[in-house]
Amino acid sequence: MNKGFKIMLAVGLAGVSLATTTVVVNTNRSNISVVQASKRSRINKAVSIMQEEYDDSADVYYDKENDVIAIKPTDEEFEDEMIAVLDGDESEHDWNKLTKSIDDLSETIYDDCHIKTPIAIVNPENTDKVLYMSYDGESLYDVMHDDNN
Repeated sequence: MNKGFKIMLAVGLAGVSLATTTVVVNTNRSNISVVQASKRSRINKAVSIMQEEYDDSADVYYDKENDVIAIKPTDEEFEDEMIAVLDGDESEHDWNKLTKSIDDLSETIYDDCHIKTPIAIVNPENTDKVLYMSYDGESLYDVMHDDNN
């Protein structure tokens, strides 16, 4: 094998290695930046998306101790609905609509931000208690279906 061919082969192999990296980096910048971002920055992005969704009706924050993105109702009507759930006065139909929206949001957050963190609605009177929790579109806990109430 002549010296020129060996150099071309070595450069070619290095080029293939770099091309693979370049293809990954250049495929879709917004998705790649999310994938490469730290867990904390991805969670911050998810919280930001959810804050826009809940606007003035709830506080959305990351509960690091429990590794959950929490939704705490702040709007009086939303708080009253959560209290009605606790009291057994909320209609199952309305509750199912709300929990379905949380499931959809958790699936979107999972897909868009690539985080493996559940989303929970917390009791507005005691934020240590979860009323509903969802992960990637699936219910993990539902106070309305908890036989331990």
